[in-house]
Amino acid sequence: MSTCNHSWSMVNIRNGYLVIEGCHECRARTSFFSMETVPPVDDYRDGEHFWTYLGSFQAVKFDLSCEECGEIVNLNDMMGLMLSTCRDPDCEVGRLATAQGKGTWVYVALCADSSHATGKCVSDAGVKALGEYFNANIKDPDKKVVVVPCRMCNSIDTCEGIVIADTGLTEIY
Repeated sequence: MSTCNHSWSMVNIRNGYLVIEGCHECRARTSFFSMETVPPVDDYRDGEHFWTYLGSFQAVKFDLSCEECGEIVNLNDMMGLMLSTCRDPDCEVGRLATAQGKGTWVYVALCADSSHATGKCVSDAGVKALGEYFNANIKDPDKKVVVVPCRMCNSIDTCEGIVIADTGLTEIY
């Protein structure tokens, strides 16, 4: 276990698209990150699934590296980040956003399997490092960022938010 007081910075920055697909047969959802100049929109069969393009958002992917100890947190399991605007009282993210107050921004770390059929989501280590990164340079004691995995959303298909598309993520403070 590391005793470093991490000083995270973004590394391996990639700009592209968060592409969302759905299987009309089983209702599963999947997403992936594409660095193509135009997001792919082709329908295709993969095993039991017939994947259809549902939409895309400009997005950014990156990893985090500690400037003090050199530790790297690989965020390959994160397809993008979404600033939550959810206020749904039936959704854990919506309740969290409402309870935290005006000075708190809730970021949802989006994984590839938004239906969570595989049981996988963004790693706890990734979510923790993201929270540390975003809160590191906030000077106002009334402001903070809470990062949560998308498995906390009641339904990622109807969750309200803004997918982050640039690396100036903390400049909003």
